[in-house]
Amino acid sequence: MVSSLGLVRGCGSCEGMGVISIVGVLIVVSLLGTTIWVEGYPIEDLVVRLPGQPKVEFKQYAGYVDIDLKHGRSLFYYFVEAEHDPHNKPLTLWFCPVLYCTVLYCPVPTVLQIKRTLWLNGGPGCSSFGGGAFTELGPFYPTGDARGLQRNSKSWNRASNLLFVESPAGVGWSYSNTTSDYSTGDTTTANDLLSMIKTC
Repeated sequence: MVSSLGLVRGCGSCEGMGVISIVGVLIVVSLLGTTIWVEGYPIEDLVVRLPGQPKVEFKQYAGYVDIDLKHGRSLFYYFVEAEHDPHNKPLTLWFCPVLYCTVLYCPVPTVLQIKRTLWLNGGPGCSSFGGGAFTELGPFYPTGDARGLQRNSKSWNRASNLLFVESPAGVGWSYSNTTSDYSTGDTTTANDLLSMIKTC
């Protein structure tokens, strides 16, 4: 499974920010073995159309997954179906970890190259939704006048379903009602993501 993905260390400004803990590696491997079905997203999370979005044929979902009800911790997600035949396409999972910047990636995704892609964005504090989804590999870019969206001709949803997760709580639109949840590390971040994946 892991051998089908490339491993790259370092990403410019976050170089040397730490290493993945053993627990983190085990959880990441567990995530890679997990399948998320397109049919599994709640209908109430269906995004009919984003403001200024051009017409598209694929579905999008966005919402919150409750991770810890006692502390009121929830992670925000944005899911984009593959342009064609989403039920037979792989899943790309993109999230922003807190203390390291190792990425598992496939630079030019094609159905033949990847089964699953796990992208760990540098951080801390980097939004997967604002950064990854709308400036890098998502289906849309802001228009030049910032008054709408245009299609990203190189979007990874041409070859894969995409799942962007704002992680850990406190990044982007993810939140917690417990202040101490905003002080986190690799283990908590990985456990929260595993809980989220199991919920989906």
